[in-house]
Amino acid sequence: MPIFSTKNKKYIESTEWVKQHSYGIESLNKCEDHEFDFLIEVLNNKRIVWLGENGHGVAEHSLLKSRLIHFLYYKMGFKVIAFESGLSEGYSSNYLKKELSIVEIMEKSVFSLWKSKETLSLFELVKENYDLNLIGFDFQPSVKQSLFHEYLEKVNMDFPTDFLQGLKKVEEGASFWYECIGSYRAVSKRIPRKVLNEFLEASKEIEDVIDYLQNTLNNLREGFINKNMDKEFAVIQKVLENKRHFFNHITTKRSNFLKIRDQIMADNLTWICNDLYPNEKVIVWAHNNHIYKNIKSSYKPMGSLMSPELEDQSYHLGFYMYEGDVTFDKKTSQKLNTPPKKSLEDYMNHTSTPVSFLDFSQLSSNRLNKWLYSPTVILDSGMMQTLIIPCEQLDGILFIKKVSPPNYL
Repeated sequence: MPIFSTKNKKYIESTEWVKQHSYGIESLNKCEDHEFDFLIEVLNNKRIVWLGENGHGVAEHSLLKSRLIHFLYYKMGFKVIAFESGLSEGYSSNYLKKELSIVEIMEKSVFSLWKSKETLSLFELVKENYDLNLIGFDFQPSVKQSLFHEYLEKVNMDFPTDFLQGLKKVEEGASFWYECIGSYRAVSKRIPRKVLNEFLEASKEIEDVIDYLQNTLNNLREGFINKNMDKEFAVIQKVLENKRHFFNHITTKRSNFLKIRDQIMADNLTWICNDLYPNEKVIVWAHNNHIYKNIKSSYKPMGSLMSPELEDQSYHLGFYMYEGDVTFDKKTSQKLNTPPKKSLEDYMNHTSTPVSFLDFSQLSSNRLNKWLYSPTVILDSGMMQTLIIPCEQLDGILFIKKVSPPNYL
């Protein structure tokens, strides 16, 4: 009995420690910029803020991130939002945003997983502010038909007709094969031999088109330089590079594909931070599983693949939840599993507000916060128990007690 009492006392004291060191938000629906002021000191010397989410179908995650980005833009000068979505889709829709409605920007830029009422305010913010830039860092297509062709038509360059037609063919081919092959991947089925052969034949033809496009672009390079359009040249070059990656890897074994995808996304984000927007503060929107840092296993997420220089400028903020329902495929609602005692979710659930923030980037280890420095259970996507060391994988936590499925548009 004394041993049990000692352990229980330590647990209670640890939950009290969490309460004392957390900041609360009373209402997610009504929160205003000043309610995020606790982040000013934490993020004051950071250039990159990684916003995770423990599942792509969580309304409150999207709403909280949208509110937080409003604060980061107006109060802290963050002017780039890098989404876990197609690079060309995000960039071209941002470039054309004056001509598009809020919903059209959403439809033409990010995966439909985030096309919901909860993100409307975010895309309204993007549309209304010329200096707020949206871009993707994924090499997979995120929409069925991007606006990159329309973007090129507005670039002040005399592209050959074959160049524009060739790029359109590549974009359409990527969208078609992403949907086709994805239909088998989504249900863990092997790609039929007939479909695979058709893809291999089509991809060979598209590879030839990409070769032509890259050669033509290189021949036009001097024209870009003379018109001070180095940025436009670099974007087109990066898009073609990403399309080649897509066709080279889309049929790769799933476990290998996941590694390759994170590496390419890390490379894209590095390019965004160092080359495309070297003087801007950047917000990264992605799943928790992509933003974890210091992962030492054979599979390293993009957050663990950044250079030491960019890592020093980064703050990794994981989003977690305790109870409620979520939607992972936009169709089926699922109830979250109950987190076990002494899990990350369990400790954070002892806070008094519906939403809470815990920073551990400036903490020192003690017996009451030992769980932050030890392998601790989390529920990945609110379902599957796994272990992380919070202080090694993240810099802070935003926690929502009760969640619900997004209101898709």
